[in-house]
Amino acid sequence: MPDRQEQRDRGSMDAMKDEKYKAHLLQNVREHTEFLRLLRSEEVLSYLEIGSMYGGSLWRTANYLPKGSRIVSIDYMVDTPEAKHSLQACVMELNDIGYDAHLIFGDSASPEIIEMAAALGPYDCVFIDGAHTLEAVTNDWDNYGSMGRLVAFHDISWNDTWKSSVPGRVSKPMGVPELWQSLKKNYKHVEFQYQVPCNYYGIGVLWK
Repeated sequence: MPDRQEQRDRGSMDAMKDEKYKAHLLQNVREHTEFLRLLRSEEVLSYLEIGSMYGGSLWRTANYLPKGSRIVSIDYMVDTPEAKHSLQACVMELNDIGYDAHLIFGDSASPEIIEMAAALGPYDCVFIDGAHTLEAVTNDWDNYGSMGRLVAFHDISWNDTWKSSVPGRVSKPMGVPELWQSLKKNYKHVEFQYQVPCNYYGIGVLWK
């Protein structure tokens, strides 16, 4: 039977496993920082993120916004318990430190999920970073774009010259750039593209 010190050590290790959101930012740091500076300048107090994975972007974004801000994450967790535990821990800690944080697990295209998100809205900013096929990202725009004063998209820079070293990392055509190019000409917008070469990542923001 483990002694108390072993139990404490094991508990600390488990907590660290669940805190990947503090280290796993699946973004270009410079691009994300410029995005957060924009949110601060726009006095964003409510934020919806579609596709949070470990919670790195959610955690970093919330901590740029004032305490009490409403932070909502939608994520479709399938066979990713490590990411799910980290995202749950992220939302719990955000509530503990003074944010109004909510976590919605499910398919962002589901009418039930859309209704749950709408009930917590509207939002000063909606950040779309879920499934990246043209059909999926267009659905997220159609279903959630009207909920935000600002709407942002991740991976606007991606093109087929970028090849991931992780097998299966990009298994379907990336539709985000195609949708972004069709939308941006109709709205005031800004792009943050600092990944060199600019063939993946990239954040685009438009004003509704």
